[in-house]
Amino acid sequence: MSNLKFNIDKPDLPDEQINKHKDFKKLIYNYQSATKPLYKTPLYKNKKVFIVILLILLVMFVIIEALEKEEEGKVPVKVEETK
Repeated sequence: MSNLKFNIDKPDLPDEQINKHKDFKKLIYNYQSATKPLYKTPLYKNKKVFIVILLILLVMFVIIEALEKEEEGKVPVKVEETK
C-alpha cells in the first residue's frame, strides 16, 4: 500500500479567515445558477452567455459588411459578341 499521512489534529482557523468565506448571497447565486437550466435563464441575466452571443453577432456583422463591400467593388464586365 502507499504511505499516506493524515493530519487529524489541525489547528483551528482564525475568525478573520472564517468570516472571509462567509458570503451567503454568493452561495445562493452560485447554487441557483448551477441548478437552474440554461434555457430557463434569460440571456441578459447570464453575463457569459450574453457576451458570447454579442461577440458572435458582432463577428457576423463584420463578415457581412466585408462581403458587401467586396461585392460593391466588383464591376460586372460586359462581353460583346462579334458576328
